[in-house]
Amino acid sequence: MNKKIEVTIIGLGQIGASLGLALKKRAAKRYNVTGVARRKEVLKTALKIGAVDIASLSFDIAKTADIIVVCTPVDTISEIYKKLLSIVKANAIITDVGSIKTFARKEIPKSKTAAFVGGHPMAGKENNGIQSADANMFAGAKFIMTGNNAKTVENKVANMWKSAGAKIIKMDASAHDGLVALTSHLPHVIAFSLNKVYKDVKKKNKNIDLLAAGSFKSATRVANSSANMWAPVLSANNKNVIKHLDAFIKELNAFKKILKNKNKTKRKILQTQK
Repeated sequence: MNKKIEVTIIGLGQIGASLGLALKKRAAKRYNVTGVARRKEVLKTALKIGAVDIASLSFDIAKTADIIVVCTPVDTISEIYKKLLSIVKANAIITDVGSIKTFARKEIPKSKTAAFVGGHPMAGKENNGIQSADANMFAGAKFIMTGNNAKTVENKVANMWKSAGAKIIKMDASAHDGLVALTSHLPHVIAFSLNKVYKDVKKKNKNIDLLAAGSFKSATRVANSSANMWAPVLSANNKNVIKHLDAFIKELNAFKKILKNKNKTKRKILQTQK
């Protein structure tokens, strides 16, 4: 009987706990899952819902892990990686789920102890925390893998995410950050901004809630996403986000100029749909 692969998940929020649930549901015969969190109540919840086999407040639990998955805000990943280097066993693999990937080139030191594999699962919900964890979150979702590591190393990370239900895509880190700025980061900025306008209007007229239906709810679905998570992402990827934000503002201004003219507005709408 093959020895189970030991996975330690650091950070048991929505993504970390969902990964644990997915591995326990889909591949419990292949993986043992341990988890690390800062708060005891999170650890208790992780154990209660079956996201981990063992939970701890200490990184020391990762000393026997084959794969360590860092599921914390992007501005904490490099510091955690450095701490783990003095704990993990030789040939361990450390990977992450951060929404930006080029930071690793500058902030993640090369180590003979543990390889670092950049990763980003393209999945998530508008809610925050372990309460929103879902064993099926990664079913059919894309997992972006970046960096240049040995094939055997990348395969171990890829196989883990495949076991969680994801489809693997290998991509250059810079290309990832440029594209995700448009498909994920900019939509969050738009949602945050639209929600701010809504709150300003609501202060003057509470009846706005009577008319906030499908379109508005869809556009602001992610407006309450964690500021602790998204502020570091937007800041670190600011050049790419600003590039797309400028293009978006240009389009908004183009609409603004023609709204009084029905025919021009129609043509503009049709242009966006081609």
